[in-house]
Amino acid sequence: MTIPAADLPDDARDAVLAGMARRARTRGFATPKLSFAHRNHPEDLELCAPHRMALLPLSVLRRLAGPGGCVAKAPAEMELPALSSVATILGWRFLIYDKNLLEPIAAAHAVFTDQGGYRLAELNEGPYVASFLKALQAPAVRRAISSDTDDDKPCEPLLLLAPAICFAGLWIRHQDSRKDFILPMDSSHLRAFHNVDAAQVLDALLHASIAIPSDSASAG
Repeated sequence: MTIPAADLPDDARDAVLAGMARRARTRGFATPKLSFAHRNHPEDLELCAPHRMALLPLSVLRRLAGPGGCVAKAPAEMELPALSSVATILGWRFLIYDKNLLEPIAAAHAVFTDQGGYRLAELNEGPYVASFLKALQAPAVRRAISSDTDDDKPCEPLLLLAPAICFAGLWIRHQDSRKDFILPMDSSHLRAFHNVDAAQVLDALLHASIAIPSDSASAG
């Protein structure tokens, strides 16, 4: 699967491949699908769909909600900032595709190191592996990714995460932020796999953040 990525650095891909090779030699893989596939047909595994991750910490959502966590105004009246101005861009995420099964079975995260490079941080087989691929295949996403009408600057797909409120969505980010839209990956806060503009997503997440206790262990 080929999608436009924002200057994918070779170091990120190399870090994932090296990290996976190191784990295979030492303790092996803890996730069952990846463990089985690597043990039985490692030649059929490949990295695909590179995309960056964007984080919305609870502290940022609470700051946007205002003093006392008050979000009384309607979204159109709140003058919400552009999502790109409040989300923190993290490292890179790759889907691990099993050519034998014709589907992604896991995801690998490459994060920044203090030395300015990348390292493999996490391998997982959670629900956002298959759902991210499903979101990428949505008609609106395919049109946006294949379009060259945005001043010849393609949009970028990112995984948007608000971990404190268990939100994940595919964020299609354009040069002009007014064209951005997000496909939530489940229906916990917004309708899953349907386009939602960035202001609506921020509004929903702001309201959801108010219900999270201040001492929550998931405050990230």
